[in-house]
Amino acid sequence: MLYPTLFVGIDVSKLKHDVAIVNAHKQRVRKQLVLAEGRAGYEELLRALEALQRQHQTTSFAIGMEATSEYWKNLFHFLVQQSATFAVTALNPLQTRRYAEAELRRAKTDPIDANDIACFMAEKKPKPSFVRSPAMELIKDLDRQIYSFKKQHTMTSNKLRLELTKVAPEIEQSLRSLKGRQVLALFEHYPTAAAIASAAHEELRALRYGPHQWRLSTTFIAKMKTLAANSIACKTGAYAGVIVQALVKRLVADQDAIAALHMQIAELYHALNAKPSLLTTIGLSPEMAMTLEAYIGEVARFSNAKQIVAYFGMNPTINRSGKMQKRRTRLQKKGSGIVRHKLFMITLNLIRHKVAPFYNFYQRLVAAGKPKLVALAATM
Repeated sequence: MLYPTLFVGIDVSKLKHDVAIVNAHKQRVRKQLVLAEGRAGYEELLRALEALQRQHQTTSFAIGMEATSEYWKNLFHFLVQQSATFAVTALNPLQTRRYAEAELRRAKTDPIDANDIACFMAEKKPKPSFVRSPAMELIKDLDRQIYSFKKQHTMTSNKLRLELTKVAPEIEQSLRSLKGRQVLALFEHYPTAAAIASAAHEELRALRYGPHQWRLSTTFIAKMKTLAANSIACKTGAYAGVIVQALVKRLVADQDAIAALHMQIAELYHALNAKPSLLTTIGLSPEMAMTLEAYIGEVARFSNAKQIVAYFGMNPTINRSGKMQKRRTRLQKKGSGIVRHKLFMITLNLIRHKVAPFYNFYQRLVAAGKPKLVALAATM
């Protein structure tokens, strides 16, 4: 039989991929495939699709796969680059799960999931996924790694603060942040109150920190020695500061890695664009503008601003049915959580510095009686 379009569903996993192929009536046109992850498995899929193309005179394949972790990306980009007859869509797993529930599916296995994805493609016919340029995709990945490093950095800083309550409680209480290079340089070499108190002023002045090899300031040294004198620390002795030193080294390593990734993002972006990002004209920092541009991708694919808002899950949801109506609305939050976090921090900064028109818009909503968080979300 002739099938102008065939629909392919791929259930992606780390080591293998289950593949189901159906026609427009959701009928299988061949036995399901199980592909090994790697070039050999990918080429086996290509041979199977080429055989179907000859047999059924197929002119296009609509291929769908769930965006599961990072495992789908190699296969996705491989298929996108192979043939113009392939329209490849990376699906939100929530879509296919809800589709299976609507079909009253009573079992869940990898072959069943692959068939559900193929049937979803045949019924819903979603558009092919947007493919970013390799450089923009890399900027996005670098930024996600920075986000991960920052979360790890905060956790390590909290652990360091907890440890300092036992080896130098007076100093811990006096410091608002433990992430400054001057503080870290001190604790890397003198990790306890006893060590700081017994160190000579000249020894502490000899310490260097930062890319420009700065010295510890005389004022900072005097303050630390005063706080360390007669400390009530419960952990003392030769090895009392081992944990502090290990945590400090980890914090410094994270800071260096984050700084290096920031530099690579700037280099990648400027290699593509000689001019600064257009987003800088609304008050965003160059770095924030570059990363947001990478997450947005080709802006022309959105027909209006509401589509971009929905793409990042910033649209409010309404829940009404008959006489039941939930008064509180929430953001849908179906897009990138990293982008929403960025928008939240950007908006806080714009409001704090009273940058127009964002501050004016926020103030107008608050004056109208909206809660501050609601006004903040609307500004985002």
